[in-house]
Amino acid sequence: MKLFRYRKPSIRTIVGYTGAKRRIKHSLGISQVQSWTRPSRIKQRVKYRLGLYSPAVRVIRNTTKGKFPSFLGFFTKK
Repeated sequence: MKLFRYRKPSIRTIVGYTGAKRRIKHSLGISQVQSWTRPSRIKQRVKYRLGLYSPAVRVIRNTTKGKFPSFLGFFTKK
């Protein structure tokens, strides 16, 4: 039987550094702030405000990719 199921843990994980760091960040609420200030999340919010995730724009985006709404409303290939 294998000692480690997927891959060997890092030295920081074995020592407990990673767990301590996560506990501190969680208790301070830093992780929630980081999720809102991350560049990809900011980009997503801008797209949402512009309406790029609205149903009408999603239909246009999918039909230009060659996907058409089926009877169930899902987008399937031609």
